[in-house]
Amino acid sequence: MQVVTNTVYSRFLVRHHWLVLGFVVFISIILTIIGFAFTQLPDFSDPRSGWGARGKGTIFSQLMVLRHASEKFRLAYELPLENYELFGAHHQFSDVVVEDLDEDSYRSDFLAKYDFWRKKKNSTKQTDELIDYSNLDENFYDNAFDEDEEPDYADENSQASAVLYQWHRDRHYDVNNLITKYVDDKMINITVLKFVRNLPQFDRKNYKSGRLPFDLFRPYAYLLEEKYRGRAGRDGMIEFYIERTNSTDDLLSIQHLQSICQWEKKFKHLLSLNSTPSLSLATFVALYASKNDCQLITSDDVDRFRSILHTCLPYYLDGYMDIPLSDTFLNRVILEHQPGYFTHQEQVKAIYTALRHTCFYKNITRFIFDHFVDKQFLNDLQQSQSQSKVALSMIYISNYRSYKSHRPRDQIMCLRRQPHSRKYCEERGCMKDYRNNLLLQSCANQAPPKGNCFKYCQCKFQCPNETEQIVSISPIYKGQELVALFEKHFAGKRQLPTYRDQFIKLVALNFANVRERAAMARISEDMLLVLIATALIIGITVLYLRSVSIALIIIVGAALSIGVSFFIYRVIYRIPIFPFMNLMSAFILIGIGCDDIFVFFDTWDQEKAEWIRNYQDRQQQDVNIPLNEISNETQTKKKRKFKIPSNEFQSRHRSPLLNDPEEMRRLLSSEEALTEILAKTLKHAASSMFVTSFTTSAAFFTNMLTNISFVQVFGVFTGTCILLYFVITVTAIAAFAIIYEKYIQNIVSRLLSIRLTTVVDPSPDESTGKLCRRLATICRDIRQYTFGYLMPFIIINLRFLLVLLFLPMGILGLVGVFHYPKLQVPSTQKVAFFLKDNPMEIYEFSMKNKFNGYSKEEKRLFAYPAVSFIFGIRDIDDGYIFDMNDRGHLHLMPLYLEQQRTLDFFKQFIADLGTRSDLFGSNYDLDKDFEAFYQLTSDNILVAKVADDRARQNLSVTDHLGMIKHLSQLNTSLIENLVRETVRPIGYRIEEDESDHEDYIDSQKKKTNKTLSKLSVKQLNNRKNPILNYSNYRKLFNKTLEKYYKEQLEKSYDRREIRKYLNGSIRDVLTGEYHRAALRTAMQCLTGAAGANNIPPDFCERQLNKQRSVNWAVLPDKASPIDGSVRPFAVIITIRGALNRTDYDSYNSYYFKIKNFFDPYIKRHAPEHLQHAWFSSPGFAFYGVQRELLVGSYSSLIASLGIALLVLFLTSGNLFIALYALITITFAIAVSVAIFAALKWELGIIEAIIVIMSVGLSVDFVVHFGVGYIHANSRDIERKRKTIQDRYLASLSTSSDKLEVQTVPTIRSYRLLYKEHQAERETRVTESISRVGSAVFMAAFTTFAAGFSMTLSALTSFRQMGQFLMTIMFMSWVFAMFFFLPLCASIGSVGKCGSIPFRRIGQFCKNRLLCCFRRSRHPNENNQQDLDE
Repeated sequence: MQVVTNTVYSRFLVRHHWLVLGFVVFISIILTIIGFAFTQLPDFSDPRSGWGARGKGTIFSQLMVLRHASEKFRLAYELPLENYELFGAHHQFSDVVVEDLDEDSYRSDFLAKYDFWRKKKNSTKQTDELIDYSNLDENFYDNAFDEDEEPDYADENSQASAVLYQWHRDRHYDVNNLITKYVDDKMINITVLKFVRNLPQFDRKNYKSGRLPFDLFRPYAYLLEEKYRGRAGRDGMIEFYIERTNSTDDLLSIQHLQSICQWEKKFKHLLSLNSTPSLSLATFVALYASKNDCQLITSDDVDRFRSILHTCLPYYLDGYMDIPLSDTFLNRVILEHQPGYFTHQEQVKAIYTALRHTCFYKNITRFIFDHFVDKQFLNDLQQSQSQSKVALSMIYISNYRSYKSHRPRDQIMCLRRQPHSRKYCEERGCMKDYRNNLLLQSCANQAPPKGNCFKYCQCKFQCPNETEQIVSISPIYKGQELVALFEKHFAGKRQLPTYRDQFIKLVALNFANVRERAAMARISEDMLLVLIATALIIGITVLYLRSVSIALIIIVGAALSIGVSFFIYRVIYRIPIFPFMNLMSAFILIGIGCDDIFVFFDTWDQEKAEWIRNYQDRQQQDVNIPLNEISNETQTKKKRKFKIPSNEFQSRHRSPLLNDPEEMRRLLSSEEALTEILAKTLKHAASSMFVTSFTTSAAFFTNMLTNISFVQVFGVFTGTCILLYFVITVTAIAAFAIIYEKYIQNIVSRLLSIRLTTVVDPSPDESTGKLCRRLATICRDIRQYTFGYLMPFIIINLRFLLVLLFLPMGILGLVGVFHYPKLQVPSTQKVAFFLKDNPMEIYEFSMKNKFNGYSKEEKRLFAYPAVSFIFGIRDIDDGYIFDMNDRGHLHLMPLYLEQQRTLDFFKQFIADLGTRSDLFGSNYDLDKDFEAFYQLTSDNILVAKVADDRARQNLSVTDHLGMIKHLSQLNTSLIENLVRETVRPIGYRIEEDESDHEDYIDSQKKKTNKTLSKLSVKQLNNRKNPILNYSNYRKLFNKTLEKYYKEQLEKSYDRREIRKYLNGSIRDVLTGEYHRAALRTAMQCLTGAAGANNIPPDFCERQLNKQRSVNWAVLPDKASPIDGSVRPFAVIITIRGALNRTDYDSYNSYYFKIKNFFDPYIKRHAPEHLQHAWFSSPGFAFYGVQRELLVGSYSSLIASLGIALLVLFLTSGNLFIALYALITITFAIAVSVAIFAALKWELGIIEAIIVIMSVGLSVDFVVHFGVGYIHANSRDIERKRKTIQDRYLASLSTSSDKLEVQTVPTIRSYRLLYKEHQAERETRVTESISRVGSAVFMAAFTTFAAGFSMTLSALTSFRQMGQFLMTIMFMSWVFAMFFFLPLCASIGSVGKCGSIPFRRIGQFCKNRLLCCFRRSRHPNENNQQDLDE
């Protein structure tokens, strides 16, 4: 069947070769154009796109669900969305609006005037002496200033903010309260008073010794303020890292500081940033000495600066300087103003006692410790102030410019956030309404506003096109401009050494975080290396196949397959991301494509020679001339200087030269000849090409097991390219082979004399043609000698030695991969883009480790992770795994938060979290937050609510007369108090009273309320207040009457009866209503909509202050459009973890400890509706990537090996050959990976791709050799066996003893069998090497050359891929040639040993199916036949 199919397809290609070639090329070009013209072009601006490990059960997917839940909540209430750097690169080079920059905090005169650390002689004069910190007591704050200096704190325009110490002390904290903060692996826990008492002291007699020149620091505010030099702020900062030229020098010396000062100015001039502020160690020395120019510093200034650093260092090392001291900052402070009332944990606080201290002012000294002196200096400074030396420092140049502008007010902010803002209402004349809380909801319904509501409605609703002035800072140079500056001045290897003098030298730099952008800019340049790879491939192909056109068709085929693959990638797969690693598929495809082309055309030439031999045999048989005579004549015509050894395969495929080349071309161009040659070529080559292509693409497709999008899409794209290249090879390139044989070869042979074969023997007279023929003949002879004689000779004769040599090598490789040194997971999130000698890479991987600031930042990302336990949402991420913007759907589960058993479970769970000190920190804040929520539905509150509801219901059906009668029956004094509280004595006469409307008229009886009228007359007859404004009195009286009546009703209810009433489902219903009401009010306060609903701002402030933290979070859904109710859809419980280490093993152990605690706990204790709970943490994100890299890489590797084994087994049909091939592949991969493990490679994203694709790259050579071994020519094997048997019989004939002749054969038959088997192995190995040895070598060499071209790249990823391609190609070829073949030559299968009879199995299955089919068609006949039988 296969032969018939090959013949039919081959005849179709021979007849319609132009049609097939044109159709494939046309379709490929059209699809490529569609892919690039009508879909999104690749965007390489974010090199980390797709680095998340998104998949079922992964940590990254859990974080995606959390992100979706947060966005659902925020979008429902129009809150700004948070930025998630986990899901993509942060937005760079955008303008930053300056907010809350306190100008007064940089004014020396203002700060010094109200500095209460400065002693006073009297109420108006101050001395130059400072108060002794160590002798402070609690009364210090009370005596801090004179009474006549106390400002009006209620006045927002007051400028006397310096004396806010006392005000904040009274309102926010007491000196005995604790400051609690986690710093790195320590926890600070100290009282405010103790903290202040232990402040470092300088010369107390000199006031300025403990104070900095505040005014001088104002120009550097945007470099000093931490919020402007955070992750986004560094986009506008350029950092130059300098090192001392002599290893024994000290950068903190006058000469070196002056050199730093000069280089600071040079760098600013070089970048045209002369007008922007900059900081350096020299600049700080000058500023601390009250000088504005670093060129003016002296040795005394340096000594004083060193002394300050030495004095402040202990506080820095203890972590106290990491407390963000500023005028307003977030701090973990535990406060208690009254029993049961706590302020929230992250409340804005102020510790003014240390704000002006030299060590703490604006955190400038900490900034120096973090970024301007190296770690070793800090260690030495602890031991000795004079002997410590600064080895590394930094020059910090701002890339920001500040400007003022006007922007329109945000309409939403105007309408929702600011209606009750004091300043906002004051500007619109609404302060009277604001202060008196007379903002009525009824005003909002008037259109247009009328009467007394006009000012309120104008204040609340009108936001005309107003503008506000803002100050913004904007980067001067942005992305591409910075990249161009870097490439111009610093990128070259010879440029960096020019920035040095006898004192300092430039060693690294951070060019405003453009390292990734610069790397992506180099991709377009490094893709020119494809041209180098193409040139190498063309040169190698021309030397091997002696054809330029075949070399070009390799490149054209690779280009077409990449174009069509991009179409499938975008249109069919619909993958939105296209990482830069996908570009490497071009190099891989060119190298792998040569493998198929070489095998195809090698087989083509061999089958062509075989066809010629068969044709000559037929011709000789027709004329009865012995073939050996013709051969002898041919050999005599062309005598050689030496004889090249050959084997039977080469002798059979070496066709003799004929005298008539034109006749030979005519014969080979015939349809029958081409059909037969192509059919046999496809039979022998297509199967091995399919196996190699399929196994290689399958290895790439197994990248899908890693759950990392970056790795997955690379495998999908490259695997698709390889499969398409195979399709193009057996269609377009096969058609091209026909065209080449019929047309191109003849044209080239006649015009250029380039393509010369043994089939055609032209005899041009030109010397160039003779030289070309001579070179071609020499290359052919060398190739035939090497792979036809030398390699088989070495492998067969040294087979045992080679096996014993490579077997321990492979075992050592396995040890190196799985035991030591083995590939370690990445220890940091940092990824190398450039080579190690690049100045930006030196900054990223070397300088950051030598400064405390960066080390602490990285550690804080992972130490003490905040662990969140999520209820109400399933951890199902059903968004498209390749699209980070596809959130999918939230799978919500019922919470039943109103049920008592749910609340009791949460209460017990939070309490149990506090008992696991090995896993979590303190649960104090979490417990207090939950307690505040739990108390919302306590028994007392629910009883009060029921009583209130009943009283309100009674109130709604009782008129005011009935209320008065009820109150008078209870106590007549209530009526008197009611009248007393509601009387307003003003100058108004009774004749002007108008009381004939609203409550004065009884709505039911439609007549005047006589009781109220008499009561009013009675009050008017009072001698003290004879005149009363009854129109104002009536409404207030009725309101107060209702309040009195409602209070008396609530007191009269039986509390015990209500408690019994609350049992059961009624309690849950009331709890749910109360929760929804509380959530609605809370969200109105949070979003600013409280003012629109007449909720007082002070109420919102009190409610928000009760919340200590966000550790207990109830996420409410969007308010119902029907009744406005708010229902919770998720509960998130967060607690600080106890893990203070950041390595993978510690994180892995910690993660599974939490899992082993939480999962069984939920199963045992949680109600059924909360069994879906899960946990996660943003701190686990990098650990999740590490875990997926480790597990996914080895899973994909094992899957690839399994697929390779299956394909090898099905292709070869022999179990032993498949097993030997698998062992060979495993050893080759193990040795390659062990080499890179020894070179300290970590299993990062790039390395994972490399490891996974190693199977696909190494399987090709073994497949070709294995298929060649199995499909060796049976006639050659039988001929070799016949020779061995003849020799054996000849040896027997020499025996003279008849007895021996009868007994020896039994013994010698085993020897004969062994020799026959060994002869068969050797024949198979020899023929396998002769058939595909040269093609396999050239395929390995071309891929090796493609890898070599990638090592010329400036990007680490390209270079690593190139190094791996070179290594895996070399190891795969060496192990295939010198381990697999010697193994086959030693213990390879012979005959049908180990072979599976697929044909018999197929025939048996076919017969059984036919039998079943017949029985189903004629059941009666079959039964009768069975009975007859």
